[in-house]
Amino acid sequence: MHPSVDADFNNLMGADMIPTIHHTDKLLYEQIYDFYKEAILQKRLKHDTRLPSYRVLAKELGIGNNTVLKAYEQLLLEGYITNIPRKGLYVTRIDHKDWQLQPVKRGAAHSANTSGKKAKSRFNTATHLVDEHHFPIRQWRKCSNWALDRISFQYEEYEADDPLKEQLVHYLYQYRGVQATTDRLLVGSGANAIFFWLAFILRNTCSKVVMEDPCYPRPRILFEEFGYNVKPVRVKEDGIDLTQLLTEKADLLYLTPSHQYPTGAAIPVSNRIQILNWAKKNQAYIIEDDFDCEFRYKTRLMPSLQGLDRDNRVIYIGTFSNALMPSLRVAYVVLPENFSVPYTAYRYLTNTVPYLTRQTLALFMEHGFWERHLKKMRLLYKKKYDTCVSALRKLPKTRIHANHTPSGLNILLRIDTRLSEREVIQRAQLTGITVTPVTNFYSNQQNRPRHPEVLLEFGSLPLEEISGVMHKLYHAWFG
Repeated sequence: MHPSVDADFNNLMGADMIPTIHHTDKLLYEQIYDFYKEAILQKRLKHDTRLPSYRVLAKELGIGNNTVLKAYEQLLLEGYITNIPRKGLYVTRIDHKDWQLQPVKRGAAHSANTSGKKAKSRFNTATHLVDEHHFPIRQWRKCSNWALDRISFQYEEYEADDPLKEQLVHYLYQYRGVQATTDRLLVGSGANAIFFWLAFILRNTCSKVVMEDPCYPRPRILFEEFGYNVKPVRVKEDGIDLTQLLTEKADLLYLTPSHQYPTGAAIPVSNRIQILNWAKKNQAYIIEDDFDCEFRYKTRLMPSLQGLDRDNRVIYIGTFSNALMPSLRVAYVVLPENFSVPYTAYRYLTNTVPYLTRQTLALFMEHGFWERHLKKMRLLYKKKYDTCVSALRKLPKTRIHANHTPSGLNILLRIDTRLSEREVIQRAQLTGITVTPVTNFYSNQQNRPRHPEVLLEFGSLPLEEISGVMHKLYHAWFG
């Protein structure tokens, strides 16, 4: 222990509570994060235990302050610790009752519109678009040619070895902590097709579904069309309102836990465990829509809810739309182990992605192009997000309030104005900017805020135009 370090350090943590830095491929901040996460989950660090300040720990370990800060930010984001102003960082209370938070060995993963005349929009921030100018077309063309060299002229609905599924099993475990096997992983043409399929196969065993409010409207509409009783539960800053959820009895729960759409909220780990316990108690299934999960700008990606599931209650849905291209129309669902709902007779309904597309995407992942593309796009979208936030901070703070969740490809804006939502949309349209009204995301209109809200999708906006777009919107709304 360095003599300059706090004298209370050993009393605060104990010698066995100081992370050990190893010379491995794992980043230093990840080692610190993993150490404290496991210590908290295994109850070696009790509730209300204070962690050392980042300066003290950085000096003790002989590393930079920013490295420790990054680890602490991730622990804060996921809810393992909490920041008490003027006191410090403390371990959060996590309810372990009737729950086993044991890490799963890697081997297990490989087993088995507004009306009226519109001005022409120069900038469309109303549709979830990606930056098409940075798509790796040369690498995609190369993989497509390789796939053509081994093209099959037969029906490939029931192929024993699907290379795309094998790549997905590896990717989902490595980056999202999802426990998947090829026989429980189904691929379909976009997330909406997956939602339709799930609503169809669950209709005889489930009748009531709880959904976030606000939320992506298409799943809600689909389940309503199939005759389900849809119960909206409001979303707070840390995700779905647990106080209300825990009083509900239902067969299904639809969640976007890592990046709630449209608010951007992320559910902390303590709340996730309570949600999983709720599902176990009610024998309910959770549909985890891992929407927009790939892009987080200040901390690393949050692990999936499915990765915490030890009772086989989570149905996991992912897609390539946001990270690659929406027009690809490839999504996937991972069903729980020992899934009790009869579905095998309807597997063929998900076989809607052409074999050539699956082969091309599998080769794209196998040869590392997918991983490199993700890294590049994370940097690009982070620049766009930072530019949006910087432009917003230069505007009067009392007029436009942003959700400021450093993730995803959108920012929720609450406009402090007497204008109606329709007038807000129309004024933006007159300046050549299309924005999304948030009204349609709400099922229970009582949950709507007093002031208009719009969703700014910045993914396709040119980086050099973002500041100008923000200023145009402000002047459109406030003159």
